[in-house]
Amino acid sequence: MTIAFQPSPDPTLGVEMELQLIDPETGDLAPRGPDLVAFCEAHPEVGLVVKPELVQATVEINTGICKDVAQVERDLTTQLLLLRTVAQQHGISFLSAGTHPFALWRNRRYTQSDRYRALIEKHVWTARRMQIYGLHVHVGMPDGDTAIQVINQLTQYAPLLLALSGNSPYWEGDDTGLDSCRTKVFENLSAAGLPFRFEDWAGYENLVQVLLESGSIQTQREIWWDIRPHSDFGTLEVRICDATRTLAEVLALTALVQCLAVYFQRLLAAGEEIRLLHPGIIRENKWRACRWGIDGELIDPLSLKPVPTRELIEQTVAFLQPIAVELDCANYLLGINAILEEGNGATRQRRVFEQTGSLAAVVADLEAGLAT
Repeated sequence: MTIAFQPSPDPTLGVEMELQLIDPETGDLAPRGPDLVAFCEAHPEVGLVVKPELVQATVEINTGICKDVAQVERDLTTQLLLLRTVAQQHGISFLSAGTHPFALWRNRRYTQSDRYRALIEKHVWTARRMQIYGLHVHVGMPDGDTAIQVINQLTQYAPLLLALSGNSPYWEGDDTGLDSCRTKVFENLSAAGLPFRFEDWAGYENLVQVLLESGSIQTQREIWWDIRPHSDFGTLEVRICDATRTLAEVLALTALVQCLAVYFQRLLAAGEEIRLLHPGIIRENKWRACRWGIDGELIDPLSLKPVPTRELIEQTVAFLQPIAVELDCANYLLGINAILEEGNGATRQRRVFEQTGSLAAVVADLEAGLAT
């Protein structure tokens, strides 16, 4: 089959934030997503568009097509301010994290649409537990072949993004010991996890055709890889990140994703031969990032030796600085250093709990992350 890839000649950006809706009094998840969606649809003059997700205690906000990270910041700042106003009018609040610290998945309500009913019917228990929240970053690509090759390269650095964004240590009140338990919950779906390696766009088309004809998927949207091509948008979409506590972290990760994508696109255009890591090494690195975040070790894609994750991230940010200057996102990329200094979201959640002994306090701290 042929899948048309809508070209994006520039490395434009698009960002999607999945947000948790909470009851301000209890701090528990609140199934009010349908109310907010209906309100925004009935009042377009408000200027806010929110999208439903499987779990009703979720809404998603998306940017438009942005030329740089600064435009992403303006877009998301406006939407978050509007959402804050609308949410307060409905007596609810929201926060950003990969999982909720103590909410029980058995108490969740699900969006009643054909798509989500089919998802639950197929995946049953594994889908009903999808009480998880992510950050997705799109980068424009000129064609499908380029998108595939850049994804092959970028996947090797995806564990760094997971380590930095890890923000889901708790599940139903328990400390899982993981920095990103969201990752392990999500991987239970049939088409989730690390992407496969393809020689070209035709190879991707062939796989999609088999999956469609076999009834494994109904549309490309049901391919939930950590990084995937998005043919309709003309982008590659990085989906490995947990939802992060603050907008500053969103922007830092967006800058890092854009710089990596542009770096690998340029290597491809220059015809340079690039060594590809064995998928087993990438998988091991993803596990290490999921488990220890930025405080562990990763296998260096170049030396194949274990190095401190912080050191590898610092090296990566340093060699991307010239590209960041060109893309006018150098200041945002420096936000990665702030994460290294302060710890990722999982570290912060555990720190708050150690200080207070209260998961409700953890929720309150997460809520404060998007309050300004």
